[in-house]
Amino acid sequence: MFKKIVWLGFSTKGKNRKDVSKYIQTLVEGWATEFFTGYNPSYWSDKFWFEVSPNGRFSEHEQITDFETLKDIVTEVHSHDLEVFINLNAWYYTDETFPLIKQMVEEFSSIWIDGIICGNISILEYLKNINYSGKINISTILAVYNKQAIAFMLDNYTVNKVILSREVTLKEIESIVNEFPETRFEVFWEGDFCRYNNGLCFAEHKYWAKDICTIVVNDLVTKKRFRPDFKKILQNPELSNEDKVNQLDDSYKDIFEQIEDIFLALDLWIQDSITLEKELLQIISRSKQRVDLFYDAMKPVTDIRNKNILTYFKWVKYILNTQNITLDSNKKLELEELQIELENSIKSWMQYNLEKLKAVWWTAKLKAEELASFYAKGDNLNLYTYLFFSKFPNIETVKFPTRGRNYNEKLQKITSIVESGKLDAQVEFDRSINIERAHYDLTYLFWEKLWFREMLKEI
Repeated sequence: MFKKIVWLGFSTKGKNRKDVSKYIQTLVEGWATEFFTGYNPSYWSDKFWFEVSPNGRFSEHEQITDFETLKDIVTEVHSHDLEVFINLNAWYYTDETFPLIKQMVEEFSSIWIDGIICGNISILEYLKNINYSGKINISTILAVYNKQAIAFMLDNYTVNKVILSREVTLKEIESIVNEFPETRFEVFWEGDFCRYNNGLCFAEHKYWAKDICTIVVNDLVTKKRFRPDFKKILQNPELSNEDKVNQLDDSYKDIFEQIEDIFLALDLWIQDSITLEKELLQIISRSKQRVDLFYDAMKPVTDIRNKNILTYFKWVKYILNTQNITLDSNKKLELEELQIELENSIKSWMQYNLEKLKAVWWTAKLKAEELASFYAKGDNLNLYTYLFFSKFPNIETVKFPTRGRNYNEKLQKITSIVESGKLDAQVEFDRSINIERAHYDLTYLFWEKLWFREMLKEI
C-alpha cells in the first residue's frame, strides 16, 4: 500500500531526552515508512525563541533543537532505508530571519536530509535559485486546494510531492489525484486540533494556556453555519463580489430547520395548510437521496442527527397520509420506499440497543461500551478512509500520527481483510469495537460510488 509518514518532535536534552535509535526503531515497527521533522537551532531560538518558529511548531519539545540530534535522526532513518524530510513551512519569513534559513539549508544538505517541505513561496524561490539537489514537497501551509494551484506549482518548481490540505474533501481528493496521475500526493489520515484553515491562518498557537482558536470557538456561540454550496458561490465567475455576499447571508437553513418551520406553521395555523404541505413535499422530494438520511444506531437517541431523522421520518409519514395532496403513483412509491428505509434504520437502532442490553443486562458495562463506541468511531472511519486512499496509485504517502502507532493492530487487520477479500463482522479491534462500525458508516458515505459497491459485494 502506501507510505505512512510520521512527525519526529521530542526533547533533545534533560531527563526527557529520547534515545533516537530506540525511538525510531519503535516507530518503524509501528509501520512508519517515512519521517519529517522541524528544526529550531539555538542560533534561531536565542534570537526569536519559539514564538516565532521556522517550521510552524511553537513548543520546544515539538521540534529538534540541536544539530547533533538532527544528524543522529537522519543517520538512523537512513539505516532503515527510509527517508526523512524537514519542515520550512512557516507562513512568512522576513529579511531578518532569512539569513538563518539559508544557514539551515546548508546544514540540511551537509547531512543528506532527503528533502524540504516548503510552506512559503520565498523558500521555493530560494531553493530554485541555488539549484537545491534534495526533494521538494509542497506543504499544506501553501494552501493548495485545487487543480489550478497544483498546476502552478508543477509548472514553476521541481516538485517531488504535493501535500493536500486537511480541509480538502475525499471527493475533491479523488478529482485532484486523477487530474495529475504522474504527480505524487500526500494526504492526512487525521485532522488537526486547529478549527480553522491552517494554510490561511496567521495565528500562532499553543504557547499559552489557551490559543486564539480555542478561545474563539469555545467562548462564542455559533448561530449560523455555512450553506453547503458556499464554495460554488465563491468560485462562480458570473457573480460579482456583492452578489456573493448577498447569497452568503445568514438566512440559510438546512432541510431539517425548514421542516421545523413548516411544522410550527402547521401547528399554529398561521398559513394555509395545503401550501405548507406542498412545500414540505418539495423539501422531502429534493432531499430523499441524501446519503446521511439514516438513523445512526451507534449514536445516542439524544444526538441532534438522530432527532432530525425522527422528525424527517414523522413528516414523510404525514405526507403519505394527508388528504390535502394527491400523489401520483410514482411519487407515492418513492415516498413509501423512503419510509421503509427510514424505518429500517430506526429499527436497527432498536435492535442494536436491545442486543446490547441483553448482553450486559443493565450493568455499568453498558455505559463503558457505549463510551468506547463513541470514542472509537473516528478510529474506524479513519481506517476506511485509509482504504479509500489505497485506491489511488499516486497517493504515495498518508500522514500517520506519531501517537497513532497504536493503530498497528488495526492496520494489520485492515490489510489482511483487503488482501484476503474476506470480511469477518466479528473482527475485534481494541476498545471492543469491530469493523461493523466502519462498514455501517461507509456504506452510506460511499454508496453512490460504484467502486465501493463492487468492493462490498466481494467482501
